[in-house]
Amino acid sequence: MATDRRTKYTKSVIRQALFDLMQDKPINKITVTDICKAADINRSTFYSYYEDVYALLTSIQNELFENVVFTLSKENWFDDLLKLVDENRDLCQVLMGPHGDSSFVRQLIYLGYENSMKLWKRMYPKASPELLDYFYAYMSSGVIGVMENWICSDYELGIEEVGRILMGISREGLHYLSSVQAGTEEEIIQEPQPALVDL
Repeated sequence: MATDRRTKYTKSVIRQALFDLMQDKPINKITVTDICKAADINRSTFYSYYEDVYALLTSIQNELFENVVFTLSKENWFDDLLKLVDENRDLCQVLMGPHGDSSFVRQLIYLGYENSMKLWKRMYPKASPELLDYFYAYMSSGVIGVMENWICSDYELGIEEVGRILMGISREGLHYLSSVQAGTEEEIIQEPQPALVDL
């Protein structure tokens, strides 16, 4: 039991060291020596858990992806996804920040591709596969963009407000700005409508 706690603690300080370093420089400029110095561990300790810096980053990303996939399988996935991002602030700020890993964002965008295609083909049977493809690229990139803005602003807005913005834009597009200006935002968000984004 003590060994499990020690392992968990060591992995935690290694990960935090990586997060701290990625605030200032990209992953390809970070070495194992940098991480060991920041985490106050020796190299053999690092290599007992990870092959290299990229293996460490991949392990962290995979854990988050698993949580995202699980979240997307739940009925209230939208709120839970925002909570997941909020609970993983350090990781999301690093991965989606100026020194982040662009491949992480690309993978995140396409996590819900298959489920979205199935849903939209039922909702819009006359839409061509090509059009649905473009629609997904547009909508999913927009959702990620809003999330990036939220994260990079150091979570300035609350979860509920970001959720309202995402759902409003997804359902209304530019008309959402008119609804906010007219003070009818809450009414639009609360209308029972099929989800247009199923990331």
